[in-house]
Amino acid sequence: MALGLLGVDHTQTAIKNIEPIFLNKDGKQRLYDQIRSTTIIDECIILTTCNRVEYYLVANDLDAAKTWLITAISKQKQVSEDIILSLLNYHQREHAIHHLFDVVSGIQSMVFGENEILTQVKQAYEEAANLNLTGAILNKCFQVAISVGKRVRSETDISRGAYSVSSIAIEAIRQTQLDYFSKSICIVGMGTMGIRCFKKLYALGHPDVTVCNRSQAAVDDIAKKHPVKTLLFNDVLTAIKEFDIIITATSVRQPLLLNTHFKTAKQYLLIDLGLPRNIDPSLEDYSEITLINVDGLKEVASINVKKKMGELSKVTAIIEEELTNILKWFSFKESHA
Repeated sequence: MALGLLGVDHTQTAIKNIEPIFLNKDGKQRLYDQIRSTTIIDECIILTTCNRVEYYLVANDLDAAKTWLITAISKQKQVSEDIILSLLNYHQREHAIHHLFDVVSGIQSMVFGENEILTQVKQAYEEAANLNLTGAILNKCFQVAISVGKRVRSETDISRGAYSVSSIAIEAIRQTQLDYFSKSICIVGMGTMGIRCFKKLYALGHPDVTVCNRSQAAVDDIAKKHPVKTLLFNDVLTAIKEFDIIITATSVRQPLLLNTHFKTAKQYLLIDLGLPRNIDPSLEDYSEITLINVDGLKEVASINVKKKMGELSKVTAIIEEELTNILKWFSFKESHA
């Protein structure tokens, strides 16, 4: 059995290029179902975030597994195999594991040292494990990776004061709108990012925040704990034009918000944390609208990176130590096969 990785993230291309091959929850489930029905791929974990898509594979024939996977993605997403091949980078065992350790440590994140990625890796692992799509190899790799992520955060200061993508979004609001406390804000999407955006604004004491979600239960849960305004998802397209600042972080196949949903003479700040994008990118061409997506947050995120780079050597030492140990495990396993 051999281990491989096919993946792409924000360090290799723009978010808009990743969007056509991004898999939402339903898309991942469909692909997982296909993988379970074939004998070409023995183990698989799909890791998707707002700025990465990665497939960790175990197979007897990695070339055949790679070809099968690219064809399956192409059919599901209606994207040519050539485009997918041009986007996804391919790594085998050592480089794949090293990359996973880098990712879970936060040094490959847009927000250097952030903590969200550790939770996202755990969730991706648990999701695949619950579907019986992990075995000895991916169980070992991801369990060690999660341990590496915890070690890095406990033994170094890489995460001290580190922003998350959602915190960077709020920082972008503060930098773009100096009088943002006087602006009405609507957050569409109460997943991890949306909730963290709300909690940050709530902690800052913003007086006018409204939350909206496709599932009303998530909104009701927040409203029970905090004095916040709520908006029914069915009403969002007609009501959104009344807000000054809109943050979107929801799962959609096509842009949710279009130019027809806004007033022509009103000034708006739109922050799109979705992948695929929640807001029509053409809105950035309107002089009344400032549109910031995940790519646009990089500049804000870079301000904090220099403070954290001093911890990189410590993080790298932990990664190299753990990589050496897991490669020994692979060698032992192969010698006793």
